[in-house]
Amino acid sequence: MQTITIKETRNNLAELIEKVAVGNKTFIITKFGKAKAQLTPVSKNMSQKQKKKDFPGFGMWADRKDMQDSAKWVAKIRSEWKNRYEPTP
Repeated sequence: MQTITIKETRNNLAELIEKVAVGNKTFIITKFGKAKAQLTPVSKNMSQKQKKKDFPGFGMWADRKDMQDSAKWVAKIRSEWKNRYEPTP
């Protein structure tokens, strides 16, 4: 496991991702000398097994009928919020 700074990560991100994906390397990303994140390869089993239900954010919204089409739902919410400051007659 190699330690790198945020600046090094930013400057060499494409190269680091290639090293992680192809070379199976792991990097600890530091900020001001303290470990803040870890860049590790995604195992093939995890990427294949991971489904929508594995993410808690999706699971809690899965049964909502009003959110089946997320684009329509967002457009509706935006139109409601857009009119919230208009004066009432």
